[in-house]
This record gives sequence, C-alpha cells and structure tokens, in this order.
Amino acid sequence: MTRITIATKLRLAAAIAPLVLLIATPLIAGGFYLFGIMPTMLQENQFAELRAADGMESALYKMDWGRTQPDGLEIIKGQERRFVGYVDVARAHAGTREQLDKIEQIAQTANPIFDDLRKASPGDDSVEPKLRDLQGLIADLGAANQGAMAEVIAGAADRSHKYIAITLIAGLLVPWVLFFFLYRQAGQVAGALREIRARVEKMAEGAAGQSADLEAIDRKLAELGFPKPNPMFAE
Repeated sequence: MTRITIATKLRLAAAIAPLVLLIATPLIAGGFYLFGIMPTMLQENQFAELRAADGMESALYKMDWGRTQPDGLEIIKGQERRFVGYVDVARAHAGTREQLDKIEQIAQTANPIFDDLRKASPGDDSVEPKLRDLQGLIADLGAANQGAMAEVIAGAADRSHKYIAITLIAGLLVPWVLFFFLYRQAGQVAGALREIRARVEKMAEGAAGQSADLEAIDRKLAELGFPKPNPMFAE
C-alpha cells in the first residue's frame, strides 16, 4: 500500500513551483511579445485606417476644387483613383464589422457621385449635397476607426492585467507559499529526527526504558508517514 510520506510531500511541493513556472512562462513571454509588437499593430492597422479616412476626405475636397480648374476632368480622375486606393487600404486594415460596413457603404455611394462629377459643369451645384453626404459617411468611418482603436487599447489593458496576475501568482505567490510549506515541513522533520536521535542515544546507554523509547520512535516515524506495516497487507 502506497503511503504519502513527508519526503513525498516535500518532493511534490518542490516540483510545483517549477511546474507552475513552466506553464506560466509561455504565457508571460507571449504577453511581453504582444506588448512589444502593439505599436506596430496600431500603426499597421488602426493608424492606417485613420490615414485612409483622411485621404478620402482630402481627395473629395480636391475633386470639388478641381471642377473649377481648366484641367478639371483630369484632376477629378486622378483624385478618384486616390480615393479608390484609400478605400482599398481601409478595407485591408479594417478590424471590426462596423468599419467594414462603413467602408462598403462609402464605396457604393461614391461611384455614382464620381460619375456625376465627371459629367457636371463647373457651375453645377447639384453635386454639392451628394459630396456632403459622402463626407458624412467618411466622418462616420472616422468615428468607427476611433471606436476600434479604443477597443484595441481596452483589450490590451485587460490582457495586461491578466498577464500581471499570472506573473504575480507564478513568480511570487506560488514560490512563497511553497517556501513556507517546505519550511514548516522541514521544521517538523528536524524536530522528529532530534527526538529520534535522543531516544536512540538513551537506548545506547542501557536497556532500561528501551520499550518507551521504541514506542516514541515508532510514533515519530508514523507522524513522518512511516507507520508500522499493516498485517493485512503483509505478504
């Protein structure tokens, strides 16, 4: 019959700390890696979204201005290409469903407006309300971009709290709890062994009192997880 001795307890306690650290280390390392690349992620995605929205708005202003210029049609076509390029950039870096919906709405609304711009005369103001509506959609995309960035920042803060908790538990709480456990168990072992040694010294001095000393030794060994074998399990 297997018994959990004090030596087994000490070994298990000693193994828990490195086991916890072994499990927690990849998570902690992943957290450091995530926060290391967070600026790059923001720049490649959220900042790209913001720049794309600003580029769309700038292209619209230049289209409206270009209508009054001698080479207005070429200006409008050039800014239309820039606008489409910014739409593609925004679509490629969108991170939420709301952003994608806004971008698709802008793309669908822009095409007929651009057709009207190419056909309208410089003094025709009928396109102005449509341009303002398109600018409103771009402003809505900007708000969605800001919301997505706030969501990313909030998610990063939440993950940082989790990684901090994991680090504190794995690096401080578990080792210290195990240290106090091992310290207490070691004290119990030391006390029991001192008493066993004293009893053995008495037994070495003479036969008198050996029975009581043997009982005391037996009791301490049982406390340490080494009781007398049970006759029922004897071979």
